Amino acid sequence: MIKLGYTDYLKQMLLPLGIYDLEEGIGAEEIRVIGKQFDELFDTLEELSREAVTEQAESYGLKNYEALLPYMPAYITAQDERNAVLALLRIRGGCFTRELLEKTLSGCGISASIAESGIAMTVAVGFPKNRGIPEGFDKLKKRIEEIVPCHLAVEYSFNYTTWQELMAKLPSWTAITENTDCWREFEIYE
Repeated sequence: MIKLGYTDYLKQMLLPLGIYDLEEGIGAEEIRVIGKQFDELFDTLEELSREAVTEQAESYGLKNYEALLPYMPAYITAQDERNAVLALLRIRGGCFTRELLEKTLSGCGISASIAESGIAMTVAVGFPKNRGIPEGFDKLKKRIEEIVPCHLAVEYSFNYTTWQELMAKLPSWTAITENTDCWREFEIYE
């Protein structure tokens, strides 16, 4: 879709009147100046409306929301930051159901799951979309343990590539050395 600027819009509005020279002269220049001012105003209002809505915010809107929160969200991308801010805004007293805890854990900036572990007063937290130990895990762990009710112990589980999966994708040592530079890359190879 082509964005029509306000200069063109004003010309289209005035064209049927037939009394203005829309391409040359003082009137045409005045229309260009007014159109440019409207474009600048529209761009400013569009940015303000985007930054005021957490789901759409990209820069200072997110930072302003973060300033209101008791915890600083951990995140990697702008989308992670938006998800984290939204999750942290949902935190309230009594978020003790598994569903609410799982939604709130996304405030850590990474997809996390929580389940009963089979051990009394203990929950298992996993990172289903992540291979290996997530980057900045110490920071994530601290945040998760601030969110999970203090009477619950937390166990962490991590997903790794199995030997069977690795051998299917990297059938020889040559393939391994060509595709991975270190043990960490080998361990989480997809």
